[in-house]
Amino acid sequence: MKFEINFFTWWFHSKNEDGGWGLHIEGHSTMFCTALNYICMRILGEGPDGGQDNACARARNWIHDHGGVTHIPSWGKTWLSV
Repeated sequence: MKFEINFFTWWFHSKNEDGGWGLHIEGHSTMFCTALNYICMRILGEGPDGGQDNACARARNWIHDHGGVTHIPSWGKTWLSV
């Protein structure tokens, strides 16, 4: 249980100010990383507005503001189909 708490704390703190995630902790937000992180949060039980500092809602807004998940690169579409 302690690992889960530490992991989620790191996960929520690694997001960017705009609500998205990059390829690394200092990287700018990308559709690939933001979409996969959003999906993982939802699969792991966070609600639509869940997560620290409304992480799910902010990620979803970032995705919509950048054209939706259909704008993910082809290798991201492969991961989404799995």
